[in-house]
Amino acid sequence: MAETLAVKRRKKGVVLCCVMAVVMILFPRVSPLNDEGKALMSIKASFSNVANVLLDWDDVLNADFCSWRGVFCDIVSISVVSLNLSNLNLAGEISPAVGDLRNLQSIPFIPANNSVFLKNGRDLQGNKLTGQIPDEIGSCVSLVLLDLSDNLLYGDVPFSISKLKQLELLNLKNNQLSGPIPSTLTQIPNLKTLDLARNQLTGEIPRLIYWNEVLQYLGLRGNSLTGTLSPDMCQLTGLWYFDVRGNKLTGPIPENIGNCTSFEILDISYNQITGIIPYNIGFLQVATLSLQGNRLTGKIPEVIGLMQALAVLDLSENQLVGPIPPILGNLSYTGKLLTLICYTRYLHGNKLTGPIPPELGNMSKLSYLQLNNNQLVGGIPAELGKLEQLFELNLANNNLAGPIPENISSCTALNQFNVHGNSLSGSIPLSFRNLESLTYLYVLFCTEANSDSNSWIRFNITSTCPVRNLSSNKFKGSIPVELGRIVNLDTLDLSSNDFSGHVPVTIGDLEHLLTLNLSSNHLDGPVPVEFGTLRSIQFMYVFIEGNPQLYHPELIIVSL
Repeated sequence: MAETLAVKRRKKGVVLCCVMAVVMILFPRVSPLNDEGKALMSIKASFSNVANVLLDWDDVLNADFCSWRGVFCDIVSISVVSLNLSNLNLAGEISPAVGDLRNLQSIPFIPANNSVFLKNGRDLQGNKLTGQIPDEIGSCVSLVLLDLSDNLLYGDVPFSISKLKQLELLNLKNNQLSGPIPSTLTQIPNLKTLDLARNQLTGEIPRLIYWNEVLQYLGLRGNSLTGTLSPDMCQLTGLWYFDVRGNKLTGPIPENIGNCTSFEILDISYNQITGIIPYNIGFLQVATLSLQGNRLTGKIPEVIGLMQALAVLDLSENQLVGPIPPILGNLSYTGKLLTLICYTRYLHGNKLTGPIPPELGNMSKLSYLQLNNNQLVGGIPAELGKLEQLFELNLANNNLAGPIPENISSCTALNQFNVHGNSLSGSIPLSFRNLESLTYLYVLFCTEANSDSNSWIRFNITSTCPVRNLSSNKFKGSIPVELGRIVNLDTLDLSSNDFSGHVPVTIGDLEHLLTLNLSSNHLDGPVPVEFGTLRSIQFMYVFIEGNPQLYHPELIIVSL
C-alpha cells in the first residue's frame, strides 16, 4: 500500500512538472529590457515605415534584442556590437539614443549587399533618413565603422565625431550635409577612410587632414569646397585615393605633385584649377589621372608618356595647346591594377594642334579615344586600325583631311565613330560592313561625295543600332530600302543631302521609329501609306520640308 502511494505521488509530481513546463512555454517570463534594449526601442521609435522591416523589434513579445533584425551582440557581454539596418528604406531621424550603444565595434567594411553579415559596426546607409546627425554619436567610443551614406541627412558634420578615437571608416556621402569639414576630424588617429562626397560642404579642406599618417581614402567630390590644393597633400604617404572632383578649388596644381607617390587615383576634375601641368606629374604611379574641366594651359608634358601604370587619362575641357606628344603611344597597360580593364584617353575640348600621332596605334588596350573639338590637322592615321579593343573613336570638329582609312574597319570592337566637322574626302570604306558592333556613325564630308557614297547603308549593321545620323553630307541617289531592316531604329536623319526618288516603303517596317528627318533633299512622290501602320505613329516626328515634290496623304499624321 505504501509503494502504491509513493508511485501515485511520483506520478503527480511528473504531471505537475509537465504542466509547469507547458505554462512556461505558453507564458514565458519576459525580462525587462536593459539600457541598450531601451535605446534600440527609442531608435525604432524615431524611424517611420518600420512595421514590416523591424517587426521583431518588440519588447513585449521578444525582449531578446540580440535576436532582432540587424542587431548583433557580443556573446559574452551581451552588448550590442553591430547595428546593420542598411537598405531597409527606413525614413525618419537618427535618435540621440544611439549614444547609449557604447559598445559598438567594427570589422573591415563588407558591402551591404554581400552575402556575409556585417558582424560589428554601425550601418544605416541606403535609407531615407532625415534630420541631423545627433551629437550623441560621439558617445559610441568603441565605434570603428560609421556609414550613414545615401540618406537625406542635413546640417553640419558633428564635431563630436572626433571623439571616436577607434574610428577607421567614416562614410557620409550622398546626403545634404552643409558647413565646413570639421578640423577636429584630424584628431581621429586611426581614420583610414573619409568619404564626404556629394554633399553641400563649404570652406577649405583642413590642412591638418593631410598629416594623418594612416589615411588611405579621401573622397570629397561634389561639394562646394574652396581654396587651393595644398602642397601638404603629398604628406599623406598611405593615401591611394584622392578625389576632389566637382568643387570650386582654385590655384595651380602643386609643384611637388610628383611626390604623391602613393596615389593610385587622382581626380581634381571640374574645379577652377589654373596654370600648367607640372612636369614632375610624370613621377606619379597613378592608374587614373583626371584633370578635365579646369582652366589648365600650356602643353601636355611628354613625361606623361612614361607613366606606365596609367589606365585612365582625362585632360579634356581645358585650354591646352600644342601637339599631342607621340610618346603617349608608349603607354601600355601593365596589369598592375587588375580591376581596370580598359584604357581611356580624353583630350577633347582643348586647342591641341598638329597631327594625330600614329604612335597612338600602339596603345593596344585603348578603349576610348576622344580628340574632338581641337585644332588637329592632317589625316586620320591608319595605325589606329591596330586598336582592336577600341570602343569609341571621336575625332569630330577638327581640321582633319583626306579619306577615312580602310584599316579602321579592323577595330572590331568599335561601337561609336564620329568624324563630323572635318574636311574629309572620299567615301565611307566598304569594309565598315564588318563592324558588327557599330551603333553610332556620324560622318560629314565637306567635299563632293562619290556616287556610291551611300552604299555603306546597305551594310549588315547590327539591328541593335537605335540612331542613324547621315545629315549634312552629299549622299546621292535613292534612299536604300535596306534601312527598313534595322528593326530597333528610333531615329533616322537623312536631311541636307542630295537624295532623290521615292521614300522607300520599307521604312514603314521600322516599328520603333520616332523621328524621321528627310528635309532638304530632292525626294518626290508621296510619303508611303505604310507609315500609317507604325505603332509609334502617334508619337512620331517626320520632317519633309525642303522637298518640293514630296507630299503626304492626309491620313498620315506627320509633323512638318
